[in-house]
Amino acid sequence: MQSEWLKTEAMVERAVRGFLAAHLGGIAMLGPAAYATAATVEVELIQTPAGKTYFDPAGVRIAAGDTVRWIQITGFHSITAYHPRNDNHELRIPESAAPWDSDILLADYPKRGATFEHVFTVPGVYDYFCKPHEMAGMVGRVVVGEPGDGPGTKPFGYAPGEHWKPVPEVARKALPPVAEILQKGSVRAR
Repeated sequence: MQSEWLKTEAMVERAVRGFLAAHLGGIAMLGPAAYATAATVEVELIQTPAGKTYFDPAGVRIAAGDTVRWIQITGFHSITAYHPRNDNHELRIPESAAPWDSDILLADYPKRGATFEHVFTVPGVYDYFCKPHEMAGMVGRVVVGEPGDGPGTKPFGYAPGEHWKPVPEVARKALPPVAEILQKGSVRAR
């Protein structure tokens, strides 16, 4: 009888160990990402009394699933992806990513410090601009994960057959280099 009891106890112990090993192993395989939460990075929209307009920072690096929250500080601005669906602008975001357009935000409307948010799920480079101030060089760049080889990494005007609106020279010069964003994580407006 005692040997039967010992056999049963050993079987239960093996079953419990197996159960724990399977579940703890599964949790370990998930790693730290299982417990990580998506981050939110903030970018301010600025217009100085002298009329200089810019996104601050102008370049950020984030992980897939993170959010960028643009905060209207002064002036009137938009946050608009370079994408043909936005007034036929040149495609400068990953091809499978959805474009966005905040429309015009005012410093005091719909409330002081109005915000616009976008969640980035597709890795790559995303270039965006302010509709009223694109010609003043008010542009920004988000690098999600690794830059890859999507439209945002290609030379400007890479698809002349598409007849897209080109990125103005002043905007091209104002975009922070991808390499600098990768190195620093965040790049201030120039």
